[in-house]
Amino acid sequence: MSGEYKEYCMQFSNEELKKNMIEYLISRSWNNELIRCLSADGDVLEVSSSEKIETIVFDGNAENLFIKFYDIQTSIFVHDTELMFIDEDSKGIYTASDVYNNVVYEGKMREMSHEEILHMFSEIILCFKEATDIHIVQSDIPKESRYEKYKYYIPHMFVVNVENGNADRRSKIFANITINL
Repeated sequence: MSGEYKEYCMQFSNEELKKNMIEYLISRSWNNELIRCLSADGDVLEVSSSEKIETIVFDGNAENLFIKFYDIQTSIFVHDTELMFIDEDSKGIYTASDVYNNVVYEGKMREMSHEEILHMFSEIILCFKEATDIHIVQSDIPKESRYEKYKYYIPHMFVVNVENGNADRRSKIFANITINL
């Protein structure tokens, strides 16, 4: 898919967000009344709006779980923690201070279609359904890892432990990020 993207791989249309994220989450029992779409100015938008959706909030007015689209990167925010998904063609310009204290995904998104990327984001968001808190454990990438080291920052492995009160515990892995829920 890499050749398909002329610029950034995360320039999503509102229709793509509606079909491949909002409807996808609703079909997996997400309460659609808790979902709010926002413009760059923070105004509430209808998903069918011609104005670009910049943020989708998934927990109503609590705003402890939301996603922001910046084209060059997309960030999922959960309980004051940022999970960053950076277009790999741009990772060389990010510095250690840009990614400091954030969970940074190191998978290859340019090899994925928009549908696949948005479904991955949705699956990650589903991991945080009913989360009351999260705890991050960061570790060095093993030496034999295939993850690229960048000029200004070094990639890491992340374990995200989700507190949600569920007795049924399981893990989901997204490249260098393991989410225990």
